[in-house]
Amino acid sequence: MTAFPFCACGLDTYYVLEYAPRVGHTPNYIADDYLGRYFEFYAAQNSNAGNSEFRFLGTYVYYRIYSSSSTMISNHNSIEAVNNSSNYSAAAERMIGLGYRELNTDKGILSPFAAGTRVHIRLTNYKEKDSGEIGNKAQIEVDGIDIGIPRRSRGQSYSFDFGRKKDPAKYPESSTVQYASPSSSDDDFSGSAPNDNKYYVDMYAVAAGRDTTFRKYYSNVTYLGSITIDASFPDN
Repeated sequence: MTAFPFCACGLDTYYVLEYAPRVGHTPNYIADDYLGRYFEFYAAQNSNAGNSEFRFLGTYVYYRIYSSSSTMISNHNSIEAVNNSSNYSAAAERMIGLGYRELNTDKGILSPFAAGTRVHIRLTNYKEKDSGEIGNKAQIEVDGIDIGIPRRSRGQSYSFDFGRKKDPAKYPESSTVQYASPSSSDDDFSGSAPNDNKYYVDMYAVAAGRDTTFRKYYSNVTYLGSITIDASFPDN
């Protein structure tokens, strides 16, 4: 279905991305199931296919780290309040305005993801050195192919395994992996160091495209879920 309503008389064309990413698995930050702490979705299809005036870019993944679950929930509700067909771009613009950042990898930014691909993301490692099970490894898979390790927007070396900083003998920091917990000055973090060492990560996916003037348009956002990272422990 094409979706590019416009007005005549010299007014600008306005494009709509009707198709949002489709969620496959949504983790919940209150769950104790370590193996279920992964995000999975199917990248959005292009609702403006065949229109040479519009370039569909693909699906992007955004996240934010919180020290307060109540702040996370409040921001989630604020985003969902405008996540409708009245203005398809509104929720993405609010999400980005609230400080959500594009997910990075150890190889640099890999998104956007191509239409229809199945994307599997696990932010943290859970006893991967002991079990060797691939499901426990921090990784990003696209259609079953491992394409990289999730990293924070701060850079390609900043891991989500905050608790490993407490065990430098087993998990030494290096130029390629750093286990620093978020600080109040980090642009992907909301809050300050929590007393209980628990951090919450909230994730969304959104399709985007641009017109010939490079104006960017977004689909509705797709909520991917949230997880808890307990920096008191090396495995999450």
